[in-house]
Amino acid sequence: MKRLRWLNIGVLTTAFLLTVGSSNSLKAGTFDSQEVNSDNFIAVAAPFRDDKYQLLIIEQRSNQRACWQEVGSNPAIVDPLLLNFDFTSICGRSTDSNGYSIRMEGQDLGLDYLLRIVERNGELVLVGTNRMNRQAPKVEIGRTQGLSNGNFLKIQLNPGWRFTRRAYQGQELGHIYLTSDTAAPVAPAMSTPPNPLPPAAPEPAPVQTEREFIFTKPTEENTPPSVTVPTLENPATSPQTLPPPSSNQTVPVLEQLR
Repeated sequence: MKRLRWLNIGVLTTAFLLTVGSSNSLKAGTFDSQEVNSDNFIAVAAPFRDDKYQLLIIEQRSNQRACWQEVGSNPAIVDPLLLNFDFTSICGRSTDSNGYSIRMEGQDLGLDYLLRIVERNGELVLVGTNRMNRQAPKVEIGRTQGLSNGNFLKIQLNPGWRFTRRAYQGQELGHIYLTSDTAAPVAPAMSTPPNPLPPAAPEPAPVQTEREFIFTKPTEENTPPSVTVPTLENPATSPQTLPPPSSNQTVPVLEQLR
């Protein structure tokens, strides 16, 4: 339980330390490296959750007490003894990119590559992956040479890889390099997707002309209007109303005069 709590704390603080580590690596080109005794260092695959592993580097700084113990081989199980006592000034511990990075052919790749542990072919492999270009080749650094679920496992560095320490103007720093004298792989250029075409302008909606309709109430009967004519006898009197013509009324025909 104590180990899991310690690892969980390291995982939760990784995001913050990544920011700090990036600021420390902004001038990575100005950093140097110094050789160290590799027997005082060990790279460990440390389990933390859901059968996942993260890289842990332990340094033996003093002979006062042992910082770790190895049991067996292929894979070698590691007992991190520094968890059982106050290891200040006795042991060093690096749990994220703030404490370690890749250095190849004299170049600090802390800003370019992220260290990860992946399971492959029945063992755990320590690889460096390009942070920005997923098409870039992975850098293989070491392997556990076997599996043992739930245990801390030693990572055997591949031939050509070693531990060194970061230095600035001759002063040693706590940052640890996984160092190789070979050049970093050349990353292919990232393909840029074509810019999407701008969306087509929407067609204007057809203008609908409005027509005004006037409705009149139909009359119940189609009655012709009455006609009034004045009489010759008394033109000053009110006009008389003529009855409407009936349908049976006949029009008189005048006989042709001979």
